[in-house]
Amino acid sequence: MKRLIRYNLGSVALGSLVVSFVESIRFILESIRRKLKVAGVTSDGWFGKIGNHTSQGCLRCVEWTIKSVNRNAYIMIAITGKSFFKASEIATELIMNNILRIGKVNVIGDVILFLGKLCVSLSSAVFGFLMLDTYKYRAAHNKISSPLLPVLICWALGYVVATLFFAVVEMSIDTIILSFCQDSEEHQGTAQYAPPLLIETLGDQNEMQRLTQ
Repeated sequence: MKRLIRYNLGSVALGSLVVSFVESIRFILESIRRKLKVAGVTSDGWFGKIGNHTSQGCLRCVEWTIKSVNRNAYIMIAITGKSFFKASEIATELIMNNILRIGKVNVIGDVILFLGKLCVSLSSAVFGFLMLDTYKYRAAHNKISSPLLPVLICWALGYVVATLFFAVVEMSIDTIILSFCQDSEEHQGTAQYAPPLLIETLGDQNEMQRLTQ
């Protein structure tokens, strides 16, 4: 936090400004669309609907892309200490040069993280159901007529908490992968500081053999 406040606070603020700028454009366009719809100016035909949904989809894609670039830029700022735009350039170049490697890890990681969120939320729901199934909640004035709603609330809260926790795990995974790619780029395609397990996971068999000899 000390290093962030002293050296990189402007880069963080700039990244937040870019995201808020795109979201503001989305909000303004949505507000204009609703006002035109209330005034009866917009076309109710299929052409107008297609144009509206297309523009909304494009803006969502742009917003998602910018948020992804921002996250990777923040990682590279922490690794290299560069400015926001320079870190964005480095992160984008690393991703494009290692698209298959990063894509493989992201797909497997997303599946594992989703299963983790599911397990945590279902465990919360089961714990809530078992708690409501005790004598305290089956008799007297605390009696629950149906445990369905409390169990669903427990499941939803568990999923939200798991999502927030695994977001940190996902950021850690991205940081490790980008650090590995940066290490490979700086040493002519051969990672020098990566542990053997990471090299084996990412499929660099030649380097794995060199390190295990």
